[in-house]
Order: sequence, then C-alpha cells, then structure tokens
Amino acid sequence: LDTVLTQTYKQNSEKAPQTLSHRMFAYFAGFAVFVIVLLWLFQTVFLDAIYKNAKLFDMKRCADSLVECVIKDDIDNGVIRASSKYNNCISVYEIANGAGKSIAGSHIQTTCVIHNISADSLLNEMYSGAKSSKYYIKRIEISTDLSKQSEDDSSSSLQPSSNGQNSGPTTVICSAVTEKNGKDYLILIDSEILPLASTTRVLTYQLTIITVVLLVAAAVISVIISKNIAKPFKDMSREASLLATGRYDVNFDNTSFLEAKQLGDALNYAAGELSKLDSMQKELIANISHDLRTPLTLISGYSEVMRDIPGEMTPDNMQIIIDETARLSSLVSDLLELSKLTSGEETAHPEVFDLTALIEETLKRYDRLVEKDGYKISFESDRNVSVNADKTRILQVLYNLINNAVNYTGDDKTVRVTQKAENGKVMISVTDTGDGIPPEQLPMIWERYYKGGSFHKRGTVGSGLGLSIVKKVLLLHGAHFGVTSKLGSGSTFWFELDEIQSDDE
Repeated sequence: LDTVLTQTYKQNSEKAPQTLSHRMFAYFAGFAVFVIVLLWLFQTVFLDAIYKNAKLFDMKRCADSLVECVIKDDIDNGVIRASSKYNNCISVYEIANGAGKSIAGSHIQTTCVIHNISADSLLNEMYSGAKSSKYYIKRIEISTDLSKQSEDDSSSSLQPSSNGQNSGPTTVICSAVTEKNGKDYLILIDSEILPLASTTRVLTYQLTIITVVLLVAAAVISVIISKNIAKPFKDMSREASLLATGRYDVNFDNTSFLEAKQLGDALNYAAGELSKLDSMQKELIANISHDLRTPLTLISGYSEVMRDIPGEMTPDNMQIIIDETARLSSLVSDLLELSKLTSGEETAHPEVFDLTALIEETLKRYDRLVEKDGYKISFESDRNVSVNADKTRILQVLYNLINNAVNYTGDDKTVRVTQKAENGKVMISVTDTGDGIPPEQLPMIWERYYKGGSFHKRGTVGSGLGLSIVKKVLLLHGAHFGVTSKLGSGSTFWFELDEIQSDDE
C-alpha cells in the first residue's frame, strides 16, 4: 500500500516534499548554527572589546562610589571597600595651592603604576584631564622595569593596538575630581588589562568541539522526535487509504499527543458518516429499484394483456398504463431535481406573490383524491399573505409536504394545512394523523438517503424523495424549517418565510 501511495504521489507531483525527519533536522541544525554563531561572535570576535569595556565600566562605577565617600568624609573605609570589590589599586589626593597630597590609598598589585608614580607631570595630566571631563582615561603599556614604561596618548575608549592584539598587560588609569570645602580631591584608579590571545585560542578550540556536538545532537534529536511525531500520521494515512477503498471499519484512534488525537477523532467521525452515507445510498438504490420495477411490471403486464387478449383494450387498462407512466416520470423528475439542487446548479428566482392564494390553488388539485379516496384535506389561514420567493420552488415544497402527509396520515385520512402570520413572518405547517416519527429519527428525516424503517409505507402519491427536495429548496431560500412529531399522534412539518407588506399596510 505504501508503494502504491508513493507512486501515485510521484505521478501527481513534480517534486516530493521533504520528510519530517529531514525538515526537523534542518530546523535543529539552523538553530544550532545560530547559537554557535552567537557564541563565536561574543566569545572570540568581540571578546576583547567586551572585556575592556566591562573593565572600564567597573572603573567608572568605582570612581562614582569614591566620590560619594569623599563627600561623606568616609574616604579611608570607602577606598578599602572599593579596592576589594573592584580589585583595583586606588589613590586619593588632596589638591591645595597647586600641590597634591596623598590622603588615602589601597594597592593590591605590585606593578601598580599609581603606587610607583614619581613624576608630577603625570599627576598634573590626570588632574587636568579629570577637571575638563567627568572621567579621564589613560592607557600605559607595562614593562618589566617600571622606569622604562612607555606612555600612550590618552583616549576615551579602550582600543587594542594596531596589530589587533596587545603585546603584554596594559595598565589603565581612570581619574576623577570632586570638590569639597573649597578643595579638590583627585581620585586615581589603576586596573590591569590582560591580553586575551591565549584565552581566545582556548575558546576557539572549545567552540569547535561544541559545534560538532550540537550538530550531531541536532541530527539524533530530530530523528527521534520526527519518528514519534510522524508515526501516528503515517498510521492515519494508511487507514485513510483503506477508507478510500470503501472499508469503513478503520480506526484512527491515537493518543500520543493532542493534535494527533483531534485529527484521529475527526477522521473517525468522517469514517462513521461515510459508512452511514454508503448504507443510505445502497438503501436508496434498493428503494428506487423497487419503485421503478413496480410500474414497469404493471405497464409491461397490461400491455401484453391488451395485445394478446381480445377485448382487453379498455379505457381502464389504458388509464393504469398512463398512471404508472406518470409515476415513473415523477420519480425520474424528482431524482434529476434533487441532483441539481445538491450540485448547486439551481438558484432561486424570487418574485412577490400571494402565498395564501398559491396554497388554495394547490389544494384544489387534490380534489380528485378527496372525492375518490375519502381524504380530508383542510386549510386554515387568518388572512392573505404575500412573500418574495421563487414561486415554482415553493410550489414544489407545498406539493412534497402535502404528498408526504397523504402517504403517512392515519386511518382517518386527515391532513391539515395551516398558515399563521405574525411579526413579519409567515409559517406554513402541514399536519398528518399517522404513527409519528421516533425522536432518534427526527434529525435524519430530511436526509436524501434516509427512509424511516418500519414507519415507512409505500406512498400513495409522490416519489419518496420529497423531504430531501424540501430541505434543499428551503436552504436555497435561507428559510427556517423543521418537524415536530409524537409517536401515535402524527407529525407536523413546517417552514417559515418573510412576509412582504402590501402597499395599503
């Protein structure tokens, strides 16, 4: 079956879609690549810049906290706390009369530049720079001998040297100035920036391994998940293929996950409805075959009698042939009508007409049935009512409902047609006194392939397809309709149309 389905699909499609496992691997692999690219960018390409900017940010926060300590006269404790928290060397100078005096400090590195500072020029530079801006940053390359330090030009950002990497550790000095009681206080913060070349190489090696692991994991996980997800759908596809061959005992039950269960429930419902439809179609064919065979048998029998037996060419025999021919014509017409209404080929052609007069005219055509067979067909209405509808189609509805009542009414042969108009609506109801319809059969009574079991009896008039035609015509008009019935008390079929007010009203 899978081979047949695959071949059929290939014949109907130029390019087969990807399997679920391939599609999921592509999604997982794409996600893994996205994560890996982010890791490469932030842990290798931008690592040095991120590291230096983070150090600079910490130095500025440290400077801000020391400024608050100076204002609160808590310089000594503040320097110790800030040095421990940010792992920086700190010196605080009091500037008076153009000279600087160290009043507090904390030095946790032996290579600290500000701890070994000796030139007044550097102090003056840091003081002047901090006075002109909130922070003044200076980068100094560290050598083994502090007396051979080389000082770079000051800059406001921490950028690597021109070759892309620093040759060795770099000291960055951040200075800030605050004023209190007419005196300036110079705050110097020393932080060491280490080269990250070796760290970057290690991270690159790690990321290479992570990349391979993630891709392999994506492949394995996609295969496992796709199998678990695809299995119920493959099973349903196989069952659906059997359903297409006419096997309605298929089972789409699947509880692996909610979506599959919902789809399975929908397919089970569809299979049940198709099974009912198939049974109704077979019953319809059997009923139509019976209805066709009976008049054909009568026509054939009476024709042979009239041909072979002298004196049998009588008006009564001819009338029987004519009546049976009319029954055949009515059945074929109803079948064609139902087919056109079901296919949607027919549309309504509304016009304004007197519905009350149409009902009265229709009932006159049953006078022969009343006189000959003793039927009692009555009509009750309070006034004449006009509607805007397809007159021919509404006439079909009236004929079929009255014929249905005639076929199923009780032994008293009573049929009552009632018209009731109120609130801009007019309701037409047709009531018989027959055996009634069981409650469980009421929802199915309008179906085109349904015939009501033991409660069905051969119609005196009509083809047996009337209610199906009634349903289609009333749906075509957007009308409300229904049936009420009680076992042993007959049934009432009704429909409702919008009333059209006359000019006088």
